Amino acid sequence: KDFSESGEIKIEISANESLKDDLLISGTDAVALGALAGNCDSIFSYPMTPGSGVLVDLANFSKNFDILVEQAEDEIAAINMAIGGWYAGARSMVTTSDGGFALMEEGLSLAGMIESPLVIHLAQRPAPATGLPTRTAQEGLNLVIHAGHGEFPRLVFSPGSLEQAFYLTQKAFNIADKYQIPVFILTDQFFVDSYYNVKKLDLSKIENKKYFVETTEDYKRYDLSKAKNGVSPRGIPNYGNGLVVVDSDEHDEEGHITEDLDIRIKMVEKRLKKFEALKEDFISPEFYGNDNYKYLVVCWGSNYNVVKEALENINNKDLAMLHFSQVYPIPENAVEFLEKAEKIIDVENNATGQFAKLIRAETGIKIDSKILKFNGMPFSVEELTAKIREELQ
Repeated sequence: KDFSESGEIKIEISANESLKDDLLISGTDAVALGALAGNCDSIFSYPMTPGSGVLVDLANFSKNFDILVEQAEDEIAAINMAIGGWYAGARSMVTTSDGGFALMEEGLSLAGMIESPLVIHLAQRPAPATGLPTRTAQEGLNLVIHAGHGEFPRLVFSPGSLEQAFYLTQKAFNIADKYQIPVFILTDQFFVDSYYNVKKLDLSKIENKKYFVETTEDYKRYDLSKAKNGVSPRGIPNYGNGLVVVDSDEHDEEGHITEDLDIRIKMVEKRLKKFEALKEDFISPEFYGNDNYKYLVVCWGSNYNVVKEALENINNKDLAMLHFSQVYPIPENAVEFLEKAEKIIDVENNATGQFAKLIRAETGIKIDSKILKFNGMPFSVEELTAKIREELQ
């Protein structure tokens, strides 16, 4: 009545005092803030939707936090600059999307060979080729796990919440530094462009360590006698009296090129030994639901909240969720959750069930059913609720 008489639309907004200390951030912001918390001091990137926002955020932060920001001429240059940054003692990262990372693969292999730390944020979008550049997908899992020629360790995080994105990105820098490996932060368009309010991030949980050493004159970059769990002490140029030599060819303990076949075997085994050591820092999957479940919904990355809400709607004591924020390597304790279920239901935004296949390959456990969406849109709570209900019949 008031509207019809006055022609005015009035909206009353009142402050909610319980939210006054909350932060309103996006997935992009969460990754960028996590990078800051991980002492990231340089980012190298060639813009590619939807990964460019992290570059923009860190550029905005650069003056206050003394961050070197470089928009490279292409992705090949960007990843090699980042590797060079780590070699010099910086904590560098790159941000890109699937197609941009395709150009970075040779650089990834270089990082694997010279045992360089590296942090890569990859925001997925529908592919192949240009695909749907402004839509979402979870199609990059196979890409990051198998990218780069040769065999070398890596770790892949895929946060499901903004809080996870902050803490996992911070952790990525320490893991990369500690084990001298590439670490991926795998997000997607839906995740990085999502905004919601979160409680203040707990900085008391943040701990950054210095993992490089001051070198002596007899320093060997790949010293086998000091390679605990495959990790030799990492020196940087001009920090000590040693010479820090790295090379993309196979190399001896000092870093010089070699074709000694015995040394080749030792270096390959040295690099791969890190897979076992990584278990110390694995992130366990998050379980939600009744412990006495029959049906287990498995998901990863950005589907965390939508799956959780769908399960709340269904409210079935026989139904539970297992969300993976570390997707590779598969955490060993995931097996006990998977083996307990009578039926495992996989939820992913791709056409082939990439994570379901990874679970089968790594654990031998077969996924019973898949709910897949790959039209470029995220799952809605309503459609996922309906599809999971169908699987319970």
